[in-house]
Amino acid sequence: MALADFTSSPALAGFISEVFLVVVAMQLLYNLLLSTLLPIQGQMADRYGMHAALTMSTFAVVTVAHIVGLLLTLPALRLMKFGKIQTRKVATLRRVLKDMPLVGFNYLLSILVGSAVAILACKNEMLYDVRAGLPDSELLAMQSMFSLLVSEVIFYHVHRAFHENKHLYARIHKIHHTWPAPVAIMSTYAHPLEHICCNLMTVFAGPLLCGAHPFMALCYSMLFAMGAMMHHSGYWSDDLGMHDLHHEIFNVNYGNAHILDYLYGTYRSQSLCADVKVEKLDKSS
Repeated sequence: MALADFTSSPALAGFISEVFLVVVAMQLLYNLLLSTLLPIQGQMADRYGMHAALTMSTFAVVTVAHIVGLLLTLPALRLMKFGKIQTRKVATLRRVLKDMPLVGFNYLLSILVGSAVAILACKNEMLYDVRAGLPDSELLAMQSMFSLLVSEVIFYHVHRAFHENKHLYARIHKIHHTWPAPVAIMSTYAHPLEHICCNLMTVFAGPLLCGAHPFMALCYSMLFAMGAMMHHSGYWSDDLGMHDLHHEIFNVNYGNAHILDYLYGTYRSQSLCADVKVEKLDKSS
């Protein structure tokens, strides 16, 4: 397969921007959590042991991410049209509440798997000092970029497989696509097997492969989760509506940073698909 020509597409610029945003956001979030969560984790470790403290930190990170998701869902439920991508489609509180049990179950799965990953990433010296092995800014930037690349490779291929394999789609991934115009909290409305194999594996593989500190893994998972909430919010965000378009048109934009979408020919922007969207609206009216 010949490599794509990036000179006539915003794909490369978008990917570079996404890498830059992840590196900067990780620096900010990491330092914020260092000053807030880490002291509490140290106290918990002294009292209950490091593994219990990591579990409590995972609970806090996952819970905050879901609170952000709930807050990002409010504009759609309040029918706010400013910044909304699919203005003709409306989310209802009744539908959100109906689907919340599965979101809640996957919330618990996220805590369980995240705690296991944090404990697995905890080296012996960290059992006695939570600050042992904490990355400096340069190492954090390198680990963030590596984790983003690993996330993109895993998420793109697993996500596309869920679409192209009829059995996987019908039995697993179709649940997530019952929201053609999603809202933020529904980013984890998915079959539990998909949530583990696609979402959670995508988040934690990079930090585990590069031997990152558990705290870095928790920061990255929190950033990734909040990013997924934003991309499912139904409003314009850093991905320029790419994932919203995936939900609307279905067989485009399988990735997160979308560099592999361009290489494989599945990259579509909102402007490129304007004619397709108009045609769908005409058929539905």
